[in-house]
Amino acid sequence: MSEREVLGFSVDVDRLWALVGSGQDADELLGKEAGAAADLDYHLAHTWPGMTTARLAADVFAGRLDERNAGDVTRLLVPVLSAVGIPVYDQEAIWLQETMFLAWGPVLGALGLPTLAGLWETSNVAWPWPRGTAPRSTWPIVTELPPAAVAAPAAEFEVGTGWRAAPPDELLVDVDGEPLDDLDDAREELAEHLDLLAAWVKRVPAGESLILVIDGDQ
Repeated sequence: MSEREVLGFSVDVDRLWALVGSGQDADELLGKEAGAAADLDYHLAHTWPGMTTARLAADVFAGRLDERNAGDVTRLLVPVLSAVGIPVYDQEAIWLQETMFLAWGPVLGALGLPTLAGLWETSNVAWPWPRGTAPRSTWPIVTELPPAAVAAPAAEFEVGTGWRAAPPDELLVDVDGEPLDDLDDAREELAEHLDLLAAWVKRVPAGESLILVIDGDQ
């Protein structure tokens, strides 16, 4: 079955962008993140013959950026964030099965989480290209919640328990607007995922951003 993975990282984004063109030793930085690098190595072997995570990172850290392979370059964020940031998912990522490719935005809005509703599945991170420019790839989806936008959903999760309510059935549709096959399973999985998101935003230290990465089947 097709699936998507959602990961979350707390990071000082100034440190993240400072790596580009820095000459940082890729092996030194990524060596302790063997798992994340191995996952990207596996992907690269099928999409970019001859490329490895270490070589790709070395190019980025030398300031050599190739927009023709923007999606794969963007995927370098996961091992880099694992090294310079803090994974807030604590080994418990959000896994979305094909039947749960839910149109989350309207659901989050209906449950009283407007900040996440407005940013969910929004590509707004251009790394490693200049900050403030348009992302060169929209898949994987990389979303930054800057410090102020992290504080907002943290407060929204604290306000009562409305976000634990079952959303209206008419909102339980997939990203194409089609009704989900099993609404009971959808409600159960959504509740589990919202519990994780509530924990994630609380783990982000003051002054840092939360970066969400959604990858897998489009």
